[in-house]
Amino acid sequence: MATERTASADPEMDRRLMAVALRLGRRNLGSTAPAPAVGTLVVGFEAEGPVIVGRGATGDDGTSQAEIAALTAAGAAARGATVYTTLEPSPNPLDGVSAVEALISAGVARVISALENPDPRVAGRGHAQLRDAGIAVVTGVLGDEARRLHAGPISVLAAGRPHVTLKLAVSADGMIGRLAGERMLVSGREAFARLQTMRIEADATLIGIGTALVDDPSLTVRVPGLRAHSPIRIVLDTQARLSPTSSLVKGAGDTALWLVTSSEAPLSNRDRLAAAGVEVINVGTGSGGVDIEAALRLLAERGVTRLLVEGGAKVAASLLHRGLLDEVVLFHAPVVVGPDGVRALAGGALSAIERSPRFRRIEETRLGEDRMVRYERSV
Repeated sequence: MATERTASADPEMDRRLMAVALRLGRRNLGSTAPAPAVGTLVVGFEAEGPVIVGRGATGDDGTSQAEIAALTAAGAAARGATVYTTLEPSPNPLDGVSAVEALISAGVARVISALENPDPRVAGRGHAQLRDAGIAVVTGVLGDEARRLHAGPISVLAAGRPHVTLKLAVSADGMIGRLAGERMLVSGREAFARLQTMRIEADATLIGIGTALVDDPSLTVRVPGLRAHSPIRIVLDTQARLSPTSSLVKGAGDTALWLVTSSEAPLSNRDRLAAAGVEVINVGTGSGGVDIEAALRLLAERGVTRLLVEGGAKVAASLLHRGLLDEVVLFHAPVVVGPDGVRALAGGALSAIERSPRFRRIEETRLGEDRMVRYERSV
């Protein structure tokens, strides 16, 4: 029987508290793979309103469960409380106890779940066991937002590859940089800061060898104190041409660097890079270079669920042409590169993204002098 402490929140209150749980889970994006970055709240409803008595999030590398962390923080206050969690609790044990068992043992009254777990080993079983134990279960609260948060594991389960986000900084004349010569920064400081957040939230970031040779990027998180949150850095390089003196290779001892190449690459090149600390991964070749679909499948097998692609134009065009893009973030800058520039999609028009029925615009905002537009797959 519901008491004043266990009384149900209204639907709007449920949405507001789930939004807090989603933000909590998002804070650990990029560090939990291959597990989803779940956020969980334990909430008691007092006469004056809801009180959060416990918070939890998935631990690094998925080593701890958000629900159990939140229940541990709540202690005895969890009895009769409502739990808000961004993904269906698992009935499968981790370290001897499952999230479902922990919720039942804690005596919670309600579980508000944003999304049914897409893992076939769980799908619906967690919710069913909670209901069988007499716990009220509500599902689908902010479900669309939860799908975005958990897009990585969902993509691995549904498509056998990571969720792929393409980031391009595009000049006013449709270029992403120069063909040769000194590196040109197209976007401004605010866009660069947003990119750091995108890197932190990604499991890995990827570029083609052309971008590596022209720009010599580091691809690390460039925020003081947060370098350790840099994603795995990946270069597509059919012939293993990456220089051992590049910024990427020099940093391989601190931040993982994977070179996806082919068996056709000279063995001396591959051995030289491996000796410098680069993990060399061989895949087959496809049209124009490395078989990118095979590469994505291999990344998923290695635990990468969210992949950020930072260039170049050929890689972007290849992913777009093959229907492998789930999200696109365009930073439109007011600068002009000129006729010696590199077109954003290797000669293809940006309208293939901006006006395509395959994508829908979900966000647009100003970042200093730049304009950020975000698209997601619509079909």
